[in-house]
Amino acid sequence: MSGTSGADASTGGRDVATENTSPPEQRGTTEDFSGTERLRETEQLMLGTDLADEDQSGFTVLARQTCFNLLAERDIGRVAFTIDGDAAPTVLPVNYALIDDTIVFRSTLAGTIMRYARGYAAFQVDRLDEERHEGWSVLCSGRCRWVRDEAELHRIPTDRISRPWAEGPRDQILKIVPGRVSGRKIHRP
Repeated sequence: MSGTSGADASTGGRDVATENTSPPEQRGTTEDFSGTERLRETEQLMLGTDLADEDQSGFTVLARQTCFNLLAERDIGRVAFTIDGDAAPTVLPVNYALIDDTIVFRSTLAGTIMRYARGYAAFQVDRLDEERHEGWSVLCSGRCRWVRDEAELHRIPTDRISRPWAEGPRDQILKIVPGRVSGRKIHRP
């Protein structure tokens, strides 16, 4: 296997990766937040889907634009990030808005997200029907950035970001520009 060393006594019999991995290349940010209306019709939401497998898998791999369409329909998602020294990621729910394919949400200056999520983060949204065993999930990853520039803040329609459920002021704006986007729809065959 390229990039790994063979199992030996120093690694306890496990293969160990020797290459540094870096996050995927990011898309450039867009400064224009016009055209931020939410899509409402199922046909528009599912436009561009690709079947993963036609052999009754019940899974559909969603096209990138379909993932963005679904992200635009929700307003609660989960931000995942790592805290230095923790082995597992921290995942926290946030109220958000999708504005020109950019995930925008609020935080408090002293909050965990502000302290640790700035950098590389993941964002996940889903909708599940537990009775019918159907649903979809979208996962994005990219740079999470604190928006501090006054001109950029004025271009963000903050009235589109729903009021956070958590108590206290959430007056800081963060955004994730997704570089990697994937989605799956599950349904009964």
